[in-house]
Amino acid sequence: MKRFFTFLAVALMSVTLTGCYDDSDLWGEIDNLKEQVQANSEDIATLSSLIDALNKGKVITGTEQTENGYKLMFSDGSSLEIRNGVDGAEGDSFFVSIEETDTTVIITLADGRVITIPKVEIRTLTFEDADVKFTSYAISGCGYPVETWSDLIDDPQYGGPLLYNDYSYTGYEWHDAGNTELASGIIDGGAYWNGGHAISNYFMEDYTAASYETQLSISTGTAEGAGHGGSKNFCVQNGYVDDKSWKTVVPYFYFADNVERVVDHMYVTNTSYVYNSLANGDGFSTPAGDDTWYKIVATGYDVEGNVTATTEFMLCDGKDKIVNEWTKFDLSCLGKVAKITFNIVGSADLSGDYGLNCPAYFAYDDVAVRF
Repeated sequence: MKRFFTFLAVALMSVTLTGCYDDSDLWGEIDNLKEQVQANSEDIATLSSLIDALNKGKVITGTEQTENGYKLMFSDGSSLEIRNGVDGAEGDSFFVSIEETDTTVIITLADGRVITIPKVEIRTLTFEDADVKFTSYAISGCGYPVETWSDLIDDPQYGGPLLYNDYSYTGYEWHDAGNTELASGIIDGGAYWNGGHAISNYFMEDYTAASYETQLSISTGTAEGAGHGGSKNFCVQNGYVDDKSWKTVVPYFYFADNVERVVDHMYVTNTSYVYNSLANGDGFSTPAGDDTWYKIVATGYDVEGNVTATTEFMLCDGKDKIVNEWTKFDLSCLGKVAKITFNIVGSADLSGDYGLNCPAYFAYDDVAVRF
């Protein structure tokens, strides 16, 4: 691009030094150079955007040919269009060609440099019946396959036979086999009230009526589709650990095949029970104030049990910022993990002598994993 500015400067100097002849041809060339400068400025912006996306941990999931070049699709659903040079001609664009293989996208620049970017497949844990590729176990030690995710939705929500089984330590777990390979962890082999992950499709429009008896309900979406994007099913996590808790194991999910992978993101929202407690208070917790916060703390672990990284998502950041819609939670910064724990932490006004007073639940859906 530097050469365009050089040519333009020389041309303008020529106009200044000589003024007694027909300079229309020269001005035509200057206009042409201006167009090339503008085109390359756009390419610089595109290249900068590409580098910025990669630095933020996005990966390319595919490409699509357009009239003027290619569209790059990223793991977060965003995209970026880049132009090809005309017949590969240097000077028309920084980008001369793009080649896509099964695992990489190869971008050749006009100066001969080559950018090779890894391409990944994104598999998503949707909890939808149409996407079943798994074996699930509802009684610890006596696993059995089920035909749909909906077979794992307990009724009633509190005290039901799948999650509680008369309050005995029987366990409840699922495994998305053949797809993401994610599986839910059983906390100390216990029932759901001890901490765990439960499939749900419960919706209640009036969250002010929510209580522990509606612990699997959310007030996001509609009764026909409360899940992310209007889907039917989602998952609810219950449980937390702090320095006042008698529990020591934080709820988690993990890769059942013991392979480390990047969990790109998932969508989260508050359950109706938590939203009501934060908005209006309950018998244990006061309503959220201006300084109240309530968050998910996600921690990644490798196959050796070492921490890879930690990231957070605010479910409440003051009384006027309580999440009640599906919101993306970026987990890619945790890196390749074998397990992710999800703890619930709240501000001092949500806690008491025995720990967190606010209910420790959140709902999640559409967990995207990089393969």
